[in-house]
Amino acid sequence: MGVRGPGATSGLFDPKIVDGLIEVEKIPIENAKKRKEKIQTEKDEFTKLVDLVSGLDTSLNKLKTKTDFYKMKVESSHPDIIDGVIEGYTLVGNNEFEVRGLAKSEKELAYGFPDKDKTPVGFGYMVIEREGEDDLEVTIEPGANLNDVANAINDKDGGVKAMVVNTKYQPDPYRLLVVSEKSGKESKIMIDADTTFLEFKEQVTGRNLDVLFEDVPVTDEDNNLEELIDGVVFNVKRSEPGTRVQVSVSYDIDKTTEAIGEFVSKYNEIAKFINDQFQVDAKTGRAGILAADGTIKTLMRTLQSSIGSSSIGDGKFRSLADIGITTNPKTGGLDIADAKVRQALAEDYDSVANLFVRNKDSLGVAARLSDKVKGLRDSQNGVLKSRTRALDNIIKGQDEQIVRKEAQLGRKEETIKRRFSSLESQLTGLKAQGDFLKQRFAADEK
Repeated sequence: MGVRGPGATSGLFDPKIVDGLIEVEKIPIENAKKRKEKIQTEKDEFTKLVDLVSGLDTSLNKLKTKTDFYKMKVESSHPDIIDGVIEGYTLVGNNEFEVRGLAKSEKELAYGFPDKDKTPVGFGYMVIEREGEDDLEVTIEPGANLNDVANAINDKDGGVKAMVVNTKYQPDPYRLLVVSEKSGKESKIMIDADTTFLEFKEQVTGRNLDVLFEDVPVTDEDNNLEELIDGVVFNVKRSEPGTRVQVSVSYDIDKTTEAIGEFVSKYNEIAKFINDQFQVDAKTGRAGILAADGTIKTLMRTLQSSIGSSSIGDGKFRSLADIGITTNPKTGGLDIADAKVRQALAEDYDSVANLFVRNKDSLGVAARLSDKVKGLRDSQNGVLKSRTRALDNIIKGQDEQIVRKEAQLGRKEETIKRRFSSLESQLTGLKAQGDFLKQRFAADEK
């Protein structure tokens, strides 16, 4: 009789007995997996809330300081002559310009050649003198053509660029154009072609921008007035002597209303999410996944306390309710009347701004909320980070427990199969002895 391996059966025992015992040993593992799945579901739901808070924080960043809150725009009576862009906090006002001349770069043009890539232009050293810079020396090799000279100048990367232009005026249509990369008077260049056949003529004289601003002459090396008024860059596009251009800087009420509306929307997303957690499902009879998590109550109380603070400042508008933003007692969210917000901004933009921004003596709603959200998200002590770490640790603990129990199960499974195999072998032997004795006693009776 051969030796039976672990798990082999003789028919004396139902194999399902072994499988049943193994299934019993799996129960703690399945329970651990279910606990992990429950915590993972809770963490996934909590992550949604964390993301909503992050969205609120982003919206507050557009409102919490003067630079963030003040949305400005530039409008020009002749945008084809001059317009502008806002690049920081600035003052509202109307400005008058007259563009008498654009800034231009110095341009030197060589006399013509019949082609650009065959006819030699001579050889030697070309010296390009640049205003306020060291001279640029360019070596012209023997046999060099116009293309070669242009490439040699460009390879120097010395503040000037060269190109070959085709004027199509015969018999020598090809000419070398050298342009200063600067504009204004500092773009002045002089070219000594030395022993080459190149001869240059000043085609465009470098000059500065010439503008009248409120009848006061102003100038610059290029066609952007970046320092004339703080927070505004005026872009000059063409000259039009004698034409007065009105350029106004005003509040952009549309963009400001949009930013305030985005804040209200992000706040309401959090309020709805938390409110939904406490709603009992009619079919299951259960509340939301996070209903028992005290963190969400702490979060909502923190946000509501910042919104519901006492009046701010001494301006025309002292609270959010004054400009059309009120708390909904049923949902905990905010209701906003866009038309009233727009009207308030039009009446007293500064007063509305003071309701939101960080001032020297007070904190507006956006600044205060931003500080609170920063505390909630703090990596060390913030309740959002702390709760996320706690859930991660629980999941990690469940994973470790599952690994340990699965290793134990493997060992127990082998032990159970070994024991049943041994028991079956013993019972098989006993059965064989019983059969032998039964046959023997039957023979003796005969």
